[in-house]
Amino acid sequence: MSAKLRIKAKGIEIEWEGEVEFLKSEVPGLIASIIDAIGAGTEDVPGESGEDPASGSNGHNTNKFTTASAAARLKARSAAELFKAALLKLQISDGIEPATRAQIHDEMKLAPRVYKPTMQGNLSKTIASLMDQGEINEPVSGSFVLSDSMHEQLLQRINS
Repeated sequence: MSAKLRIKAKGIEIEWEGEVEFLKSEVPGLIASIIDAIGAGTEDVPGESGEDPASGSNGHNTNKFTTASAAARLKARSAAELFKAALLKLQISDGIEPATRAQIHDEMKLAPRVYKPTMQGNLSKTIASLMDQGEINEPVSGSFVLSDSMHEQLLQRINS
């Protein structure tokens, strides 16, 4: 089965045609690399303006990025790392805090280079492990936020 993809951004047009599996597994990372190469600007990549990536001048979020690009920048390889990347994206880019388990899982699936279907079945174990390690908090039953220290650590890593 074949698929087609066309991307137009910043005066560049990329057209691709090929196998669906390649599209699912390789193209998100390729897009993240292209964004890095052409310079996405502060609206796409957190922290490049020198300001706190979590807020603009009025204290509200102004940065937009994807879970796939966050996972690539953080070099996420495990369910726990992808969970944190997805939660960071929801908090920083979308302004969703706290995020529900379903919202986080939906975001995880948007990083197909890392996401595996088995991660859904192990999500409870992943959440329990992250909570035990103090990396996430559950301020409302079934909804999660990154701990302050993990939030800062991930922002430093994503901006380096």
